[in-house]
Amino acid sequence: MKNIKKHLFIVTLLLFSSFFNATTIPFELIDGKIFVPVDIKKQKHYFLFDTGAFTIISSELKGKINEKKSSIIFEASDAHNVKSKMDVFSTNDLIVSDLKFKNVNFSFTDVSWMTGRACKKISGILGANMMKGKIWRIDFKTKTISVFDKSLTNSPTSVTIPFSEDNFTSVPRVKGKIRNQDAEFIFDSGSGMGITLSQNLYNSIKDSDFLTFEGLLSQGLNSVNKGERQVDLMEIEFNKTNLKNQIIDSSSDPLNLIGIRFIENYLVDLDFINNNIILNSTDKTPEYNSFGISLAPIDNSLIIVNKLQIPSLSELNVSEKILKINDIDVSKITAEKYCEVRKILDNSKTITIENESNKKFILEKKNVLLYLN
Repeated sequence: MKNIKKHLFIVTLLLFSSFFNATTIPFELIDGKIFVPVDIKKQKHYFLFDTGAFTIISSELKGKINEKKSSIIFEASDAHNVKSKMDVFSTNDLIVSDLKFKNVNFSFTDVSWMTGRACKKISGILGANMMKGKIWRIDFKTKTISVFDKSLTNSPTSVTIPFSEDNFTSVPRVKGKIRNQDAEFIFDSGSGMGITLSQNLYNSIKDSDFLTFEGLLSQGLNSVNKGERQVDLMEIEFNKTNLKNQIIDSSSDPLNLIGIRFIENYLVDLDFINNNIILNSTDKTPEYNSFGISLAPIDNSLIIVNKLQIPSLSELNVSEKILKINDIDVSKITAEKYCEVRKILDNSKTITIENESNKKFILEKKNVLLYLN
């Protein structure tokens, strides 16, 4: 009976979408991040859809979008709390689907590092300041974002989480409770993880059952973060509603984040009219599928940049060079070759890799949460 009600509610939501003539934006989920098409001067570009950031446009487009410089200096902080001062501009030349944005405040910066990771030309970040005054429904099943100008009717089973906005950037912050510890979180669709806790907070509530990853942990606009992080399952509560076990990871960054591995388990309404995040239940449950290692191109080589610490991977090391994947020579990696590798990793359940010692390893993609007791 509960499943029938859930399916009826989803049908109702779809009917509401049609009734309110929502703008529909298709998106691609790449490396755990949402990318949306943006038209600039009748040319298609791709932007990261990032609720945890201010709008950013690639420096390559400077002088091409009729930008107007303001007197505002924006002190930006990335996820690692690395600060940089940036000039603020405005433009009327951004179109997303049939939404024409006026007087969008943004800053220029180099975003080329995102292009390499996404295997797609990325030209900027659609930040939280562009989302004001509308409701953004993120649907991972259809891979669409529907944008509404009016409030929607919610199911009695939906979870409503009030949020406050950061000054100027409009980045949403919510209050929650994890293992009876109060905490504030940034709702950050630019994070590919689940619920990310600062290392201090995580250490204060952890038990003895967790997984450890080592290596490259994350990258922001101005910095790269390396070290160890723990992955865990913990019950979390928002607005007095217990959402049961969710994927938790620790971070040396000072901020607590709510990322894609959490968001993708719900049909999410990001309501910038009433300042609420509404979580509508789906049939999806938390999963963390991985080969146990992450690979990235560094100095024309394919390198292990991240590794899960488990016995079966003990003979592989962070910073180790990989020569072959499924007998394909990757000893000299180009941007095009790396994108081929990405497709193999995305679409395969098992892979065979060969390291510099010419030793082969068969790796299986698993839900690593199953390693937790």
